Amino acid sequence: MRFASKNRLRDYQFSAFCARLQNTSIAFDSTGADSHIQKPCKVADYLYPSRWTTTERSTEEPVDCTKAEAYFEDDGEYEEPENPWSQVKWIGQPAACRVRGELIERLDVVNNFRRGYALRFAQDVEDRTHILPWMLGARVDLNRRKRRVFLDLGSKTFSSSIEWFIQMYPCDFTEIYAFEKKLNILIIPSGFSEQDNWAVGATGARRTKARPGVPSWIRKRIKIYNKFVSDADDPDASAVNITRFIKQELKLTAEDAVIVKMDIEDSEWPVLERWLNDGEMVQIVDEIFVEVHYKHSSMFNFNWNKFTHERNQAKRLLANLRWKGYYIHFWP
Repeated sequence: MRFASKNRLRDYQFSAFCARLQNTSIAFDSTGADSHIQKPCKVADYLYPSRWTTTERSTEEPVDCTKAEAYFEDDGEYEEPENPWSQVKWIGQPAACRVRGELIERLDVVNNFRRGYALRFAQDVEDRTHILPWMLGARVDLNRRKRRVFLDLGSKTFSSSIEWFIQMYPCDFTEIYAFEKKLNILIIPSGFSEQDNWAVGATGARRTKARPGVPSWIRKRIKIYNKFVSDADDPDASAVNITRFIKQELKLTAEDAVIVKMDIEDSEWPVLERWLNDGEMVQIVDEIFVEVHYKHSSMFNFNWNKFTHERNQAKRLLANLRWKGYYIHFWP
């Protein structure tokens, strides 16, 4: 299908996204004529003021982002000569299809979604540099929402992810819910005073005496649950149905800013497969960072041989979630 202008492609992509959310269909003739465009669905609560433009690359025809397959991009071009995203770039390539009108990184499966480590830019396999340019909070001002919620599902230690999101994510979270089943592993540091940390009268470039810690007003926003995150409630196993928790206990809605980090050791599969077909969750959750676990020889050194899903299944899951409207990244 050819489009007379970038605006026509924009309207087509926007209407297609609305149709998927409403389980309706859209009708366009071969030219994308105006007479066939439906009124855009009302998605203001969860679809941000978009900067829709075509994402044409080197082909004459743009990618058809109305189809799920467009989000599952071919990996073959990564090793082509003179391709900056082969080895030169630490940061990943933009995906062909936007999500909710915003650019997002390409699913870099050949590098296990960890190009910094795979290409030896970083020594830490959990390097997060590649995520920084693509965070939704850097593109949309989520601070305008009254409730700004961060759910850390599979927290491990405080420095594993909560600290990183408090410091690096451009949103002032009013509520933080941390799930970590192991007792005494997630400990929130105390005793830090912002007032006492100012280097009063300092003449150099440093303005504080030490690296900032966690002030008491941030500590009050954090609630810890020593429970498993699951797709079903199981009191005997201390497991929580996270979908029910979000909807019924927290009573989160599309009016709130909701950021989810998920590292729950293979339990992400049933949770995300449920969300894939949950039209309410795609409106509630603004952004997801998830470590999808899979079995691939390149990850056996990290004890990933115990998992059953294949690597391409992980890529397919994330691609399908993006197609449904989830702004989702591989973590870390």
